Amino acid sequence: MKNLRPAIILVLITILFNHTYATEKHEDPKARNEWLQSTYENKNVVMPIDFKQKQKQFLNTLPNAPEGLFTKGSKVTSQTWMHAGPDNVGGRTRAIAFDRTNSKILIAGSVSGGIWRSVDGGNSWTQTTGKEEVASVTTIIQDPRPGKNNIWYCAGGEYIGNSASMGWTSWYTGNGIYKSTDNGLTWKPYGKTGDNQAQDISNLDFVYKLAIDPTNTEEDILYMACIGTVYRISENGNKIENAINLDGFQAVNTNTDIVITPNGNYYITLSYLSESGKASHQGIFYSQDGYNWEDISPVFLQPSYRIVMDVFESDENILYFFSANIEQLSTGCDQRYEGCYSLFKYNKNNSIWNQWTNLSSNMPYFKVKHSVSNLETMENYCMAVKVHPKDTNLVFIAGANCFVSYDGFQSNERTQWIAGYNPDYDPNLVSNPEEDPMGYYNNEMTFTFGTGGWDFHYFVFNPDDPDEIISASDGGIHKLKGISEASDKTWTSLNSGYHTTQYYYCSIDKKKAGSEDILGGLQDNSTLGNLASSDKNNFSPIYGGDGMSSYFTSYGSVVVSSQVCDIVRLDINNGEVKNFKDLTPNSYNQLHKQFYTLFCVNPNGDKELTLTAKNAIVVCDDISTDDINAQYHTHFIDNLDATCCEYFNNDSGEILVGTMHSQVVKVTNTSRQSFEYEVIKLPDFVSGYFISNVWGDPYNNNHFVAIVSNYLSLGMLETYDNGKTWTDNGGNLEENPDGSGAGSSFRRYERMVFDGDTLHLLGTSDGLFSTKQLNGENTVWMREGANTIGRAVIADLEVRELDGRIVVATHGNGLFKTNYSTSVDEFNGQNLGFATSEVFPNPASSEINFVINSDKAAEIDVKLMDLNGNEIATLFSDKIVGTKKIKYNISQLSAGTYFIYISTDKYYVTKKVNIVK
Repeated sequence: MKNLRPAIILVLITILFNHTYATEKHEDPKARNEWLQSTYENKNVVMPIDFKQKQKQFLNTLPNAPEGLFTKGSKVTSQTWMHAGPDNVGGRTRAIAFDRTNSKILIAGSVSGGIWRSVDGGNSWTQTTGKEEVASVTTIIQDPRPGKNNIWYCAGGEYIGNSASMGWTSWYTGNGIYKSTDNGLTWKPYGKTGDNQAQDISNLDFVYKLAIDPTNTEEDILYMACIGTVYRISENGNKIENAINLDGFQAVNTNTDIVITPNGNYYITLSYLSESGKASHQGIFYSQDGYNWEDISPVFLQPSYRIVMDVFESDENILYFFSANIEQLSTGCDQRYEGCYSLFKYNKNNSIWNQWTNLSSNMPYFKVKHSVSNLETMENYCMAVKVHPKDTNLVFIAGANCFVSYDGFQSNERTQWIAGYNPDYDPNLVSNPEEDPMGYYNNEMTFTFGTGGWDFHYFVFNPDDPDEIISASDGGIHKLKGISEASDKTWTSLNSGYHTTQYYYCSIDKKKAGSEDILGGLQDNSTLGNLASSDKNNFSPIYGGDGMSSYFTSYGSVVVSSQVCDIVRLDINNGEVKNFKDLTPNSYNQLHKQFYTLFCVNPNGDKELTLTAKNAIVVCDDISTDDINAQYHTHFIDNLDATCCEYFNNDSGEILVGTMHSQVVKVTNTSRQSFEYEVIKLPDFVSGYFISNVWGDPYNNNHFVAIVSNYLSLGMLETYDNGKTWTDNGGNLEENPDGSGAGSSFRRYERMVFDGDTLHLLGTSDGLFSTKQLNGENTVWMREGANTIGRAVIADLEVRELDGRIVVATHGNGLFKTNYSTSVDEFNGQNLGFATSEVFPNPASSEINFVINSDKAAEIDVKLMDLNGNEIATLFSDKIVGTKKIKYNISQLSAGTYFIYISTDKYYVTKKVNIVK
């Protein structure tokens, strides 16, 4: 898509008014997936079949850093992690549902942030899944049968577009079905639907839709539209069988969908293509019993990437089908998108000759200034169709944008664009405002998103008010109340406290103690910042697209980038943007570009910027000037494939550049005339190859750290002699000394030196860990923020040694922050005598488990207490050296909240556990 950098000017104006808009720049799901797969997949090692299950068991044994510790008689300061926002922006959401018995209750599922529940119509949210489970949700349903409305099911895994699922990450692919029996308050795995496999893409790992036959009151049978096929799930989730019995059918279709009507009629759609080519069956199929299927595809149905559908609630014999067609999309469409997409209306009551109505010629099209504002699904990544429950002619259809037709798309005269990328956008007018006869340049909405989200995946109507519709999109959750043709199409954001944003990188002002300012690049939510906000947990867009690197300079500017090489400098004064400068080098062509646009800035003066690339390192000598391209010079390095870069925080100007090839490039001279570098290889015992992060000691340029992010590899590598010898400090985060086993993927490392104390921080695919001392394979890492950060994927870390500030960016649950307290040193695992894991499972119904680790002999008492402080049972009372696993049967206890009290003669810590029945 054409570069939209000029649009930033108007977007910046909206920041001053605290609008929640973002510039119109599309992401590339395919390019993002390819990058991420290379980031975490280890092609040198075969993943064990039960990797997910083993990883969860292993990581549950790791100790937790002290949080909320007490001495007997007085409270002491400890490390306390707080959510840092964004409180007003939601992340990518594919699933949302109203409680059919109470429309104030909404349950939503983020593709990487878990399940969230609202009891006030979406004005506030509570995460109801544990910190260690159900991170990926793509479909949610409530059991519609009488007497069973308290039962809900969800499933996850996003095959196309997930910025975390394709890279062998352990939690963002789905893992079968989860079930709730208490109206969405708690969730448990359902039968054998979770395959726990990580070495292959499994059908069960990627689920599009769940459905229940409401007419079958004798059995609990679910249907599961997955990648490849549709499964029938019975016997409490323990029987899984292919629901499609078509002759010669093979479970290879990429996209599927399923609808079961109130009277028990079944419809499924199967895509034309599979991973290996043409699928054995494609089209639209009907069944009266869910076992025997009839192909009812219309003769004018073209081979389709994906077909989604919706049933008319007032007459279940009427359905709409929205199709993304292969031939036209793969070869390119004309300016009217003719043939790219199809829309069909089906009426089962009609005679066989006129059951199908082809509405494709009336697909949404406007004479827009830029094609992005028309119907666009980004290779079927975002597709949705929804028909009003009372009016068969009121139909919503959406991709990147949302459109509504008031005559069922029987014409194009009563169709409106109502959300997404504004149709008035014209990049040529933005570039030449004096040639703007229609005044588009002066309309702030011209260049920004509408208020209803973008890249849409699902819609749901309020069961008590069909005039209200809610969207689930890459922008989170939005509500439109008033959908009549004459009404105002103003959407209301329902993202307050819906902490599901997916960060890639973040930055803080490292030279200003006490500053609460944060910048960060997100998946398809632009670069967000809280620079002009009085509420520092509320964020506004800074720059569009997939946000990447960012940096605070010491002279009042910030530098940010987005995918495929866009870099801008924003000059800011008291939170207001005073100037905008495009820093993208003209010479940075397709030969150099990577999807991720990563840069680093020399902290000595904040003027020299280094941009990493496929086969070059590009240096800008002075980003503070306006004559930018004269400042750039390019230095080619064959097969560089850079992945990250970092300046040493001193006046040397030396840079560490990570690569995809198990090597670090150390740039020792960045000058235009005498650019110098050396290639430093990682040790042979490293089986991975992708370096996700580098860190350099500001006092010793021969001392640095390289983080390898591939699974089943040693990944926390440190050298003191410029790479001649290496030590792996993975310690207890590695199950086995060679990196094999169920350890997590390492992502980011930082070192905090504050008030004479040193803390090492390591972000992983399974949360944040810390240690006071790196000691090779004997390093003891402790989990930080077990009850706050939990086991979210850590995308980035930033520390400020001036005041001890630490900011953590997660890929799924937003930002967290703390101020480092050196008093925690008094209560670390070694000095305290013990450290504990969290209780698991939690909530629990039959049994609880936890682990105590002690580095020296310690007399420890463990008691179970109720809310009133009454002792229920003594779980353990003895001396511990090493690891002690504690298991306790709670089946005899009543439902409620309990505490586990763990103490020595001097200190104690409590753990909360919820018991459900």
